[in-house]
Amino acid sequence: MVVQSRRKVTKNVASSEDRIKELEKQLEELKNIMIKGSEHKIENTMDEEDSTDDISISSDSYIKVMSLTPYLLTLTTSEYGRGKKFNFEKFGDVKRILYHDLCDIMEQHQNFLNSGYFIILSRNVVRKHGLDEVYEKILTKDKIDSIISGNDSDAVNLFKSCSNAQQELMVTMFVDKMVNNEFVDLNLLDRISRVIGYDISKRAEEIKSISLKK
Repeated sequence: MVVQSRRKVTKNVASSEDRIKELEKQLEELKNIMIKGSEHKIENTMDEEDSTDDISISSDSYIKVMSLTPYLLTLTTSEYGRGKKFNFEKFGDVKRILYHDLCDIMEQHQNFLNSGYFIILSRNVVRKHGLDEVYEKILTKDKIDSIISGNDSDAVNLFKSCSNAQQELMVTMFVDKMVNNEFVDLNLLDRISRVIGYDISKRAEEIKSISLKK
């Protein structure tokens, strides 16, 4: 009887140890999954929000909108410049716009939206309006800054990846810097000129010459 009891105890102990090892294995697998998930998380400038298949946004919610144009940008809620007006004075300006006004703006300025003249800094709005594919070809302010400053080793490929409209906006920014005698990486400018199809330096010199004659 004593021997049999000891066998039962030994069996139970072994069973508990196996269970603990199995739980530890499952915990380790879960940790690996979480680590991989965090490594693949996309970082961007958009507000963090809950993402669900059925996205509900209050019409009175304020949504951040940023201008990505180097000059004055005016967005209106009605056609022909009527309705509410939202003026963005310069590149990177951010305004908080009521969602119902933003819906009207998106309808009136669909071309500006698709071209990347402005960007909506709300993940939920982007998903709700099916803009994910459009935004894959639009560079954020940080990416544009890195290209213009010449601090990104992949600047040319980034330039190639964005929309034609954004490429032209960046050319305007390069030209403005040269006209104002600010530093520009000429080697980078030459490579980007080949992508865009014309000499950006020459365009800057022409504009500078016209300005001096006035």
